[in-house]
Amino acid sequence: MTHTSNYIGLPQGDGWMDNIPSQYVHGEHGFDERIMRDLAEVGVRAYTLDDLANGPATIPEAIPVFVDWLSHLEERIPGPEPDHGHRSIIRSGLIRNLIDPAARGNQQVIDLLISQVKHQPPLPSRQIDWALGGLKLICGPKEFSKIVALIPSLPTGALVIPIIQYLGKVKTQASHQLLVGYLDGPAREFAIKALVQAKAPNVRHLVEPLVQDPDASVRKAARRAMERLPHD
Repeated sequence: MTHTSNYIGLPQGDGWMDNIPSQYVHGEHGFDERIMRDLAEVGVRAYTLDDLANGPATIPEAIPVFVDWLSHLEERIPGPEPDHGHRSIIRSGLIRNLIDPAARGNQQVIDLLISQVKHQPPLPSRQIDWALGGLKLICGPKEFSKIVALIPSLPTGALVIPIIQYLGKVKTQASHQLLVGYLDGPAREFAIKALVQAKAPNVRHLVEPLVQDPDASVRKAARRAMERLPHD
């Protein structure tokens, strides 16, 4: 229990699974006794996935449980799509709990989060955004091709900022070129910052005009970038 020893909502006492508080009803509002017991088997105490997602920053021992449930969610909690009730709450909790540094480089988790982004019918935007946030955290340079392949599949309105922030970590000419493509869009502030993080060469002339951008946050990012970007 080293990773879940202290968080709000942590079940107390030795008989916590036999004395479930009355507000938790199996199959309703994100509570599923099967998930509770699967987590307990790996030493993690929790009544709901939301409690865990709002608690420990990392729960390595629980990642296989989250992966197993998200991989078989429609089978274990059947129903029509799209779902905006109990199953959707469970899905949100599973995705959020996979935003875990312990999952870095885990290809099973990476592929599973990509599948959530590409899910049909499209998932609610918040779930897509959480999945993208997880990919930003756990993907490294070797996942570049997977992320590039995902970009054209992003649902309309999906938050592109996590993709941009990921590209800033890759530091290759190909990633620099992709970032440049975001300089004239609504996420240009983050593209500027990512180019700085990537130490991208030969982009100063593209960033310099943004010092006069109508958006104050973009102007600030551009000014800082001009101080830090490599000189062409």
